[in-house]
Amino acid sequence: MRWDPTDPAQRRARYALLSGMWAFFFALFAWPYVALLLGSLALYWAISALRAKPRTPDPDAPARPEVSGRPQRTAAISGLVTASLALTVVIATFTTQFVYRDYYTCVNDSLTTASEKSCKELLPEGPVRDMLGSAQ
Repeated sequence: MRWDPTDPAQRRARYALLSGMWAFFFALFAWPYVALLLGSLALYWAISALRAKPRTPDPDAPARPEVSGRPQRTAAISGLVTASLALTVVIATFTTQFVYRDYYTCVNDSLTTASEKSCKELLPEGPVRDMLGSAQ
């Protein structure tokens, strides 16, 4: 089956795949607002592509061979999965920044390296301190 750009279900499935993939990349490379936008659009497009009814053939167009299954289903599911992953990364990023707001404010307001390192005391003991404290 070839891609039909006039079919809204196929077009949305492709949009979902592309925007979900880019949302995941933006989420990994610390652009959470762009990732949030692209991820939510990909989620919408993937769900609408999966829910769409098969397109009725145009009676004036020449007959095409009957295609079994739903077109672009794989692209829509892949877009749904990548968008979900991207939104999960964005939600985890926002949650971390919200929970450890004092630490991030201290690091952003510090004027010297010594004061930035002293912000590490605002983190709890354990792996969180090791992970976030060494990232700065």
